[in-house]
Amino acid sequence: MIHQEFLRSLSKDERRTMTQKTNRDALLRVFVLVALCAILSVGITNRIPFWFFLLPVNGLLLVSLFHFLHECIHDTPFRSRALNKVAGTVCGLLLFLPSEWFRYFHRDHHRYTQVEGRDPELASAKPATKIQWLVHLSGITVYKSLMLVFCRYILNKEAESFIPPRARSAVVKEIRAMTIVYALLFITSGLLGSTNLLWLWIVPLLLGQPFLRLYLLAEHTLCENSEDMFRNTRTVLSNPVVRWFTWNMPFHTEHHVYPGVPFHHLPELHSKMQEYLAHTEISYFAFSQRLYKQMT
Repeated sequence: MIHQEFLRSLSKDERRTMTQKTNRDALLRVFVLVALCAILSVGITNRIPFWFFLLPVNGLLLVSLFHFLHECIHDTPFRSRALNKVAGTVCGLLLFLPSEWFRYFHRDHHRYTQVEGRDPELASAKPATKIQWLVHLSGITVYKSLMLVFCRYILNKEAESFIPPRARSAVVKEIRAMTIVYALLFITSGLLGSTNLLWLWIVPLLLGQPFLRLYLLAEHTLCENSEDMFRNTRTVLSNPVVRWFTWNMPFHTEHHVYPGVPFHHLPELHSKMQEYLAHTEISYFAFSQRLYKQMT
């Protein structure tokens, strides 16, 4: 069965149930994330014993906002479109990833998954050697690409092909506004002689990048260049803790087959389609280990 046939096999009631949005699940996750970040921030700010071990933990929480942002650009975590937009903008600001730009980047990724020359994710080559893999995990290539994105729109250069003309103005405004916010934050921090931005945000975010890169590599790497979502995307079964903090996105094939399904219904969708999945992995560690062994 191909993914289109699976979608046609779903009844109207199943579709209605699985696409139903609720504020409760997203609000719970946001509350837990904010509470955990607040606790870690107090520990780091007050330099409790072994406080530096809290930095990568805080980094994991910060990069988990990528999954929240991802849900927001799909307009699925909350019932309110406005709330989804605000939450996505805040997440993008914290991640140095403009939400409006990412919305259209990701839209074409869904439209042309694994299609050479059409899928924006394939514009950046996947690491083929162990050295490239280590560089990729560091996040250097990602931040370099994002810096070029910021420069492109700050200077009002030609937009990428996946940005529709009607959206260009919104993308430019958001990126310029983000740049002003960053400038004000760092100038104010410098004037006050505070290092809180460094230890509560920048360093943890850098430490969290390798985990996010490992996660993202597992989504499509070593999958076919096929139009069938069952064959061009991978589901990682992982464990409940990882799934919770990644907003159930390890059920990635499920998400690609039916993007309108909110994160809290993806386990249910997985139970209906698991027998048709062509690419599954038991954990991110297992996939990373397999990928690493194939590199030169």
